[in-house]
Amino acid sequence: MAAPSFHLDVLDELTFDAETDGAVPLASLPDNRYPYVYPRDVASITRAWLAATDAGVRPAACRDHIVAAARFFTAVQADGWWYQRYALDGTDTSIYQQEDNVAHGIRILAHAIQAEAACGDLAGSGGALDGAFLETLVARIGDAVAVLREECYDANAHLLESTTSIHEGRIESGYTLWVNCAALAALGQAADALERVAAADAVAIDAAAAVRDRIDAFRTLLEGGVERSFAVDGMPVPRRYTPDGERDERPDITLFAPSYFGLEELFGDHAARAATRAAHSLEDPRLGGLQRFRGFYRDFDVHQHGGNGPWMQYTAWHAQFRFDRGEHERGDEVLATITQHADADGSIPEHLSTRERFEQFLEREWDTGLDYEKEFDDEALRDVPQDRIVEELGHMQQAYDEMAAALEEREVISFAEPLAWCHAEFLVALLRREQSG
Repeated sequence: MAAPSFHLDVLDELTFDAETDGAVPLASLPDNRYPYVYPRDVASITRAWLAATDAGVRPAACRDHIVAAARFFTAVQADGWWYQRYALDGTDTSIYQQEDNVAHGIRILAHAIQAEAACGDLAGSGGALDGAFLETLVARIGDAVAVLREECYDANAHLLESTTSIHEGRIESGYTLWVNCAALAALGQAADALERVAAADAVAIDAAAAVRDRIDAFRTLLEGGVERSFAVDGMPVPRRYTPDGERDERPDITLFAPSYFGLEELFGDHAARAATRAAHSLEDPRLGGLQRFRGFYRDFDVHQHGGNGPWMQYTAWHAQFRFDRGEHERGDEVLATITQHADADGSIPEHLSTRERFEQFLEREWDTGLDYEKEFDDEALRDVPQDRIVEELGHMQQAYDEMAAALEEREVISFAEPLAWCHAEFLVALLRREQSG
């Protein structure tokens, strides 16, 4: 099993200077299907760099990476919003709205402040954050919190409403566990970061205090709604409420959200029960690891992406969960599953499929046009130009052509290798393993 330093090296290789400001990880190599910067992925990566900083593993280098990523995201924020993905020149290349990206952007900026404080430089002149940039961070956090509160929060439902998020489809429309947990985590991390800023007297205290007050007020409202909707005694944690309020209890990977985002205090035992239910329901019977959801292709919400199979970043969530609970043997088994699907160089793919599953996907969804209807459903899309959809289709066609060629020689195929997000989550799992003894 590779050491934390290996995964940090992979993240270094996937981090590129931006033409706007800073430097930021791409999802994978530039010639891959995903030559973009995804806020969701980067927030997971800065989370891993922050964990390494706290653990004393290359702390200064990890801090510098987080700050560089924060510089990029302050540059591309538009009216408080962050969207699905960006090019290195800062161009918004998004297809889906993905409201959770507003929360992920807040997390990235908060991670920068927390990392600087962890290195002891927040109040001094030797750190990576100067006073002017700190003021910008505080302002951008405030703008993003305003978007969540004023444009995403349904005051009658007491929850954030979204059109798309982690699954990029209608399965994540409505009032979802993932979006609401991501927002609560972002608000909590931002509050902690602003408290550190105030304690260090690093910026005008009134500005930081005003943003902190808005966060505290909104956080109290949202916590109440989330607890009453998702942590109800005697009932399983639902993955969402549909736009018309129907409770959706089908298992998917977002049931890990309460534990992944560290919301056990709010959810109580519901957090562990939800994660355990996801782990049991989504285990791939042939390949091991966790699928995103059950692969019933006639469900219009389910996107197979070349055939249903395990996703390595989510499988690493499972390992983190086991180590947090002191279940070292089970955690090691989960990490071993991921390792066996890495290539000879140790690069971890995004997800896996088999020849049989891929051929069924082509026959039932790709060749019939059903996958296109799911992927580019008007209810999930932003108002984007057609050429962007054509570009995405080109990436998809190239990936599936490469899969078909590879499956002539083997039974199992992998996507997007190496995926930065996977290495970040594996790194966090290793650090949790060490911390739990």
